[in-house]
Amino acid sequence: MQGSTQPDDTRAELYVRSLLPDGHTQQQAAVIDRIKGLSDTDVLSDFSVQVIGRQIPSTPAEARTELGLFALNRVSVFQEWAKRNKCSLEPAFQVRSVDSEMSGEQYRAIVFPVQLLAEYTGSELRCVTPHTADGETVTVMDRLTMLEGEEELALSSLERASAARPPAQSDLPAADTVDEDSDPPLPE
Repeated sequence: MQGSTQPDDTRAELYVRSLLPDGHTQQQAAVIDRIKGLSDTDVLSDFSVQVIGRQIPSTPAEARTELGLFALNRVSVFQEWAKRNKCSLEPAFQVRSVDSEMSGEQYRAIVFPVQLLAEYTGSELRCVTPHTADGETVTVMDRLTMLEGEEELALSSLERASAARPPAQSDLPAADTVDEDSDPPLPE
């Protein structure tokens, strides 16, 4: 893949769900290795891995941390990209009702996929995987194979879609630390 035709600022963000059984952890490691290979061969100029919990708050009012707001913003941007490209992000993202054991109330949460790949050229979002278009689902593994073969999809980019990376857990004050596998906070 020497002499890649990819722009210099082509990067990827891989979102992986935390605390999964070993089979998923091994699959995530394999995906990270493949993305690293794409970076090493200049198909991607950069990549990052974001660890996300099982579910995220479904509204900004419930997303009380910077990480929660970042994740909710990303989901909104990904959904906008899908709408522009007449794709579906289901079943990757699912909204579900959650019963709070403490209050007995219900609230809505967005279940995050086990892994999700977002590709950017500069600040433009060019692809979100997994997605379904024309009845066919493109998985993260499928998309990596396409990138390794420098195969492009006929999709429209979403302009000004990048965002600053969320603060690392070690950068957050102790009171703002989030248990990523817990249910999102209840609305007040």
